[in-house]
Amino acid sequence: MGTRLRDIIEDIGGGIPDGRAFKAVQTGGPSGGCIPEAHLDTPVDYDSLKTLGTMMGSGGMIIMDDTSSMVDVARYFMEFCMTESCGKCIPCRAGTFQMHELLSRIAKSQGTRADLALLEELCEVVQATSLCGLGQTAPNPVLSTLRYFREEYEEKLAGG
Repeated sequence: MGTRLRDIIEDIGGGIPDGRAFKAVQTGGPSGGCIPEAHLDTPVDYDSLKTLGTMMGSGGMIIMDDTSSMVDVARYFMEFCMTESCGKCIPCRAGTFQMHELLSRIAKSQGTRADLALLEELCEVVQATSLCGLGQTAPNPVLSTLRYFREEYEEKLAGG
Protein backbone atom coordinates (compact mmCIF):
# COMPACT_ATOMS: atom_id res chain seq x y z
CA MET A 1 0.00 0.00 0.00
CA GLY A 2 1.28 3.42 -0.93
CA THR A 3 3.84 2.26 -3.51
CA ARG A 4 3.64 4.20 -6.77
CA LEU A 5 2.26 2.37 -9.81
CA ARG A 6 5.46 3.28 -11.68
CA ASP A 7 7.62 1.54 -9.05
CA ILE A 8 5.50 -1.60 -9.16
CA ILE A 9 5.53 -1.75 -12.97
CA GLU A 10 9.11 -0.72 -13.69
CA ASP A 11 11.10 -1.82 -10.65
CA ILE A 12 9.20 -4.80 -9.29
CA GLY A 13 7.65 -5.99 -12.56
CA GLY A 14 10.59 -5.23 -14.82
CA GLY A 15 8.81 -2.76 -17.12
CA ILE A 16 7.52 -3.31 -20.62
CA PRO A 17 9.45 -6.00 -22.53
CA ASP A 18 10.82 -5.77 -26.06
CA GLY A 19 11.20 -1.99 -25.98
CA ARG A 20 7.47 -1.40 -26.36
CA ALA A 21 5.93 1.76 -24.92
CA PHE A 22 3.67 1.65 -21.87
CA LYS A 23 0.03 2.46 -22.58
CA ALA A 24 -2.09 1.57 -19.55
CA VAL A 25 -2.38 -0.46 -16.38
CA GLN A 26 -5.66 -2.11 -15.47
CA THR A 27 -6.12 -2.60 -11.74
CA GLY A 28 -8.76 -4.28 -9.64
CA GLY A 29 -9.59 -7.36 -11.67
CA PRO A 30 -12.03 -7.54 -14.61
CA SER A 31 -14.25 -4.77 -13.29
CA GLY A 32 -11.40 -2.40 -12.51
CA GLY A 33 -10.35 0.56 -14.59
CA CYS A 34 -7.49 1.41 -16.92
CA ILE A 35 -4.94 4.04 -15.95
CA PRO A 36 -2.74 5.88 -18.49
CA GLU A 37 0.93 6.77 -18.19
CA ALA A 38 0.17 10.28 -16.95
CA HIS A 39 -0.96 8.78 -13.63
CA LEU A 40 1.86 6.30 -12.99
CA ASP A 41 3.12 8.30 -10.03
CA THR A 42 -0.14 7.62 -8.17
CA PRO A 43 0.29 5.61 -4.97
CA VAL A 44 -1.58 2.32 -4.84
CA ASP A 45 -4.23 2.78 -2.18
CA TYR A 46 -8.01 2.58 -2.13
CA ASP A 47 -8.75 6.30 -2.35
CA SER A 48 -6.14 7.18 -4.99
CA LEU A 49 -7.28 4.40 -7.31
CA LYS A 50 -10.93 5.29 -6.84
CA THR A 51 -10.15 8.89 -7.84
CA LEU A 52 -8.72 7.57 -11.13
CA GLY A 53 -11.87 5.53 -11.88
CA THR A 54 -10.58 2.14 -10.83
CA MET A 55 -10.20 0.14 -7.64
CA MET A 56 -7.93 -2.09 -5.60
CA GLY A 57 -10.08 -5.19 -6.12
CA SER A 58 -8.04 -8.37 -6.08
CA GLY A 59 -4.79 -6.39 -6.15
CA GLY A 60 -3.84 -7.69 -9.58
CA MET A 61 -2.59 -5.55 -12.44
CA ILE A 62 -2.56 -6.03 -16.18
CA ILE A 63 0.04 -3.94 -17.98
CA MET A 64 -0.66 -2.99 -21.60
CA ASP A 65 1.76 -1.71 -24.20
CA ASP A 66 1.14 0.57 -27.15
CA THR A 67 -0.27 -2.25 -29.29
CA SER A 68 -3.39 -2.56 -27.13
CA SER A 69 -6.70 -1.22 -28.41
CA MET A 70 -8.51 0.24 -25.43
CA VAL A 71 -11.89 -0.33 -27.10
CA ASP A 72 -11.02 -4.03 -27.38
CA VAL A 73 -9.79 -4.05 -23.78
CA ALA A 74 -13.09 -2.60 -22.55
CA ARG A 75 -15.05 -5.09 -24.70
CA TYR A 76 -13.01 -8.00 -23.36
CA PHE A 77 -13.64 -7.09 -19.73
CA MET A 78 -17.31 -6.35 -20.40
CA GLU A 79 -17.69 -9.81 -21.92
CA PHE A 80 -16.32 -11.29 -18.71
CA CYS A 81 -18.69 -9.22 -16.55
CA MET A 82 -21.63 -10.08 -18.83
CA THR A 83 -21.02 -13.82 -18.57
CA GLU A 84 -20.43 -13.63 -14.81
CA SER A 85 -23.66 -11.75 -14.10
CA CYS A 86 -25.98 -13.88 -11.97
CA GLY A 87 -28.92 -12.38 -13.85
CA LYS A 88 -30.99 -11.56 -10.78
CA CYS A 89 -31.22 -7.83 -11.45
CA ILE A 90 -32.11 -6.35 -14.80
CA PRO A 91 -29.57 -3.50 -14.80
CA CYS A 92 -26.63 -5.90 -14.62
CA ARG A 93 -28.11 -8.71 -16.73
CA ALA A 94 -29.40 -6.55 -19.57
CA GLY A 95 -27.03 -3.61 -19.11
CA THR A 96 -23.80 -5.58 -19.41
CA PHE A 97 -25.20 -7.35 -22.48
CA GLN A 98 -26.14 -4.06 -24.13
CA MET A 99 -22.80 -2.45 -23.24
CA HIS A 100 -21.01 -5.44 -24.79
CA GLU A 101 -23.12 -5.10 -27.95
CA LEU A 102 -22.33 -1.39 -28.24
CA LEU A 103 -18.62 -2.01 -27.64
CA SER A 104 -18.63 -4.73 -30.31
CA ARG A 105 -20.25 -2.38 -32.83
CA ILE A 106 -17.74 0.35 -32.05
CA ALA A 107 -14.80 -2.10 -32.23
CA LYS A 108 -15.95 -3.12 -35.73
CA SER A 109 -16.19 0.56 -36.79
CA GLN A 110 -19.97 0.23 -37.06
CA GLY A 111 -20.81 2.42 -34.07
CA THR A 112 -22.10 5.99 -34.20
CA ARG A 113 -21.76 9.02 -31.95
CA ALA A 114 -25.25 8.17 -30.65
CA ASP A 115 -23.96 4.69 -29.72
CA LEU A 116 -21.08 6.27 -27.83
CA ALA A 117 -23.45 8.58 -25.93
CA LEU A 118 -25.76 5.64 -25.18
CA LEU A 119 -22.80 3.59 -23.94
CA GLU A 120 -21.84 6.32 -21.48
CA GLU A 121 -25.41 6.73 -20.27
CA LEU A 122 -25.85 2.99 -19.90
CA CYS A 123 -22.64 2.75 -17.86
CA GLU A 124 -23.96 5.31 -15.40
CA VAL A 125 -27.36 3.61 -15.11
CA VAL A 126 -25.87 0.14 -14.57
CA GLN A 127 -23.41 1.49 -12.02
CA ALA A 128 -26.11 3.32 -10.05
CA THR A 129 -28.90 0.72 -10.17
CA SER A 130 -27.29 -2.73 -10.03
CA LEU A 131 -27.83 -4.65 -6.81
CA CYS A 132 -24.40 -6.21 -6.38
CA GLY A 133 -20.76 -5.23 -6.63
CA LEU A 134 -20.30 -6.87 -10.03
CA GLY A 135 -22.96 -4.74 -11.69
CA GLN A 136 -21.90 -1.63 -9.82
CA THR A 137 -18.29 -1.96 -11.00
CA ALA A 138 -18.75 -3.62 -14.42
CA PRO A 139 -18.77 -0.22 -16.19
CA ASN A 140 -15.35 0.76 -14.78
CA PRO A 141 -13.28 -0.52 -17.73
CA VAL A 142 -15.54 1.31 -20.17
CA LEU A 143 -15.75 4.54 -18.21
CA SER A 144 -12.01 4.68 -17.55
CA THR A 145 -11.06 3.96 -21.16
CA LEU A 146 -13.56 6.59 -22.31
CA ARG A 147 -12.09 9.03 -19.81
CA TYR A 148 -8.45 8.51 -20.76
CA PHE A 149 -8.56 7.09 -24.31
CA ARG A 150 -11.70 8.64 -25.84
CA GLU A 151 -9.86 9.36 -29.10
CA GLU A 152 -9.58 5.60 -29.72
CA TYR A 153 -13.36 5.28 -29.51
CA GLU A 154 -13.90 8.26 -31.78
CA GLU A 155 -11.43 6.91 -34.35
CA LYS A 156 -13.44 3.68 -34.50
CA LEU A 157 -16.82 5.32 -35.09
CA ALA A 158 -18.40 4.67 -38.49
CA GLY A 159 -17.45 7.40 -40.92
CA GLY A 160 -14.45 8.51 -38.86
